[in-house]
Amino acid sequence: MKRLLMLSAITRRERKDATTFVFDTVNDLGGWIDDVQMYSNIMNNIRITLPAGAYPKLFDLLNEAGIHIDQRPETSDTPDSVSEQMATLQITFVHDEPDLLREVPAVPGY
Repeated sequence: MKRLLMLSAITRRERKDATTFVFDTVNDLGGWIDDVQMYSNIMNNIRITLPAGAYPKLFDLLNEAGIHIDQRPETSDTPDSVSEQMATLQITFVHDEPDLLREVPAVPGY
């Protein structure tokens, strides 16, 4: 496996819809989601694994969907022996909504 790609994107697309689109697109390209971290309604960090040659198609599909990759990393230097490539995709959401606050339930005895 090759080095980890670090991707950064920005979108005005609704966060749940954008996240579902990324999940479905990665699956359609033969990859899978390794982990997801959601930071309020501001940002998601998604760790993915895709076939090494699928990243240019992923970049195109995300950009067409309004999820704009800040800088496309060079993926053409991937050796032929590498079949999979891991990446992190940080998506920042641009919106006018207040921060998403979650109520923390009270713990009995404290």
